[in-house]
Amino acid sequence: MKRILTLATLFALAFAVKAQVNSLQEVAPNKAYTLYNPHFTTYAVYNAQKSTSQVWAAGMTLNASDTGKTIADNSYKQALDASAPSSSWMIVQYNEQWYVYNLGAQKFLAVGYNPATAATAAAKLQDEPAAIEFTQKQGGGFHLRTHQGTHNYLCVAPQLAYPISIWTNTDNGATWQIEENTQVEADYETCMQKLRNAIPETASLTINTKHGYVWSGKNGGPMPERIYKGRDLTFYTRARNGWNCTDGLTIKVGDNEFKVENINEGAYATEVTIPGEMITDDVVITGVWKRDASVKNAQLLSFSDEFDGTGEPTLTKWSRTARQGATWNRWCSDSPLVVYREDGYLHCRAVPNPDRASDNVPMITGGVKTQGKFDFQWGRAEARIKTIAHTGSFPAFWMMPTDGSAGWPSCGEIDIWETIDDGTVAYGTVHSHWTYDLGKGGNGGTKGGMDYDLWHIYAIEWNATSITWYVDGEKMFTYEKSKDQSVLNQGQWPFDKAFYLILNQSVGNGSWARPADESFTYETLFDWVRVYQRPEYTAIEDVLIDEADANETVQKAEIYDLSGRKLSSAPQNGIYVYNGQIVMK
Repeated sequence: MKRILTLATLFALAFAVKAQVNSLQEVAPNKAYTLYNPHFTTYAVYNAQKSTSQVWAAGMTLNASDTGKTIADNSYKQALDASAPSSSWMIVQYNEQWYVYNLGAQKFLAVGYNPATAATAAAKLQDEPAAIEFTQKQGGGFHLRTHQGTHNYLCVAPQLAYPISIWTNTDNGATWQIEENTQVEADYETCMQKLRNAIPETASLTINTKHGYVWSGKNGGPMPERIYKGRDLTFYTRARNGWNCTDGLTIKVGDNEFKVENINEGAYATEVTIPGEMITDDVVITGVWKRDASVKNAQLLSFSDEFDGTGEPTLTKWSRTARQGATWNRWCSDSPLVVYREDGYLHCRAVPNPDRASDNVPMITGGVKTQGKFDFQWGRAEARIKTIAHTGSFPAFWMMPTDGSAGWPSCGEIDIWETIDDGTVAYGTVHSHWTYDLGKGGNGGTKGGMDYDLWHIYAIEWNATSITWYVDGEKMFTYEKSKDQSVLNQGQWPFDKAFYLILNQSVGNGSWARPADESFTYETLFDWVRVYQRPEYTAIEDVLIDEADANETVQKAEIYDLSGRKLSSAPQNGIYVYNGQIVMK
């Protein structure tokens, strides 16, 4: 395709080369910018003659690779007027969110389709501010969206009635460059005043609880990371049977601190409201639930890691996942770049390989496992997790059997939580000969609408007859052991044995998660991991509740076989005596 360079096009190209912004750290709130799409050599602009609510285009051409496409409207080709406010945008940060504001329209950009509030997918200009998520691409350019989801990215669409629409971030038209426009003066005060009028000032919310939960709803739900100053904050506390918040909750607002007493125990939710007039600064909610040993069948804490400290995970609890041939571990590495503790979290990452000369894989990925250090049979396993949703992402919190001699999938696998790509779904699944080889199905559940910008708690309750998954306290799915012996004989329930934990950040290869974006840095954070068991299921009396001391201790229970010989741990199957009581497994 022959391309004729007009003076306007030459000006646009020269302008683009001179002023490209390489990271959001370079963006200044008192400057004007253009949004440029290099694939279609076009700029996003406001065109009041064409539409007062849709984003328009200027200077559009077709790329040689866009065979079969045509430009639907010649107005898309209109040359950029770099001196016009309608061609310029401000990119500002407010309440730790990014907003894009068109100076000519004096409106904010909103990208994508939110099923809760919109009937159609679009790229719009509106009076109401909409936060924009920027994802930076290696080698230059950004992806922009307002709502999470695969098809919610700002994208050039020359064949459509609206030249700037939305599509996936794998489309060439979805990569944008930010360029400074020195010919237009920014209007910072007007933009910020509109933001302040529409959105109250926020404060950060931090949840520091152990062995109990703080939910946004009576039956569960994630808590936000930012709350509005001056507005009431209502939440609900909850714990398992036999665990009490005896000291109450501590609420800290800035330098001020107060107590909330009478927090109910177990399955009873306590509603707590912090009055809006008290929320003048950042809020921290702290509480510790302690086990009441007098409560029959109250679960023990048999394993816990809060990931305090820095550097390598605690070696008495974790080892690195080794590189093997499966999709999830094909690029595993011992590099400190992909697994480390920092700021109270375990960071598991997948990063572009910095040394392909000695290790010729495009990326290195990280994970840890408790294999050979801790396993358990039956109980509750849970973790608080936050991840970055991005095409090719494949993180997981899952379990494999200590005895894997039957081979996968016959030995069994329990996936407590997985997600893929930039989607909004949480997956909980089991794998076995019955479900995988024989394809019988019914082995998994999902929860949609997940906001992966927030922390979530994923858990399973596992016993001799079922496994139940929970997301933020809400039941997601139950997988039950069959009562049909012929089904059991075909490997439907390989879950009557000990399993160990795995935490990892891997990347897809196209078989389920899409192929990895080899220029992107993926990351999943684990705030804590805990396992609780009924006393008869474990040889541990209790792990220390306060784990500030890394050299924690455990007390061993008195366990004997029926011949009176003392055992170091509870057997996986059979009859034994636990602290004077007969136990059958």
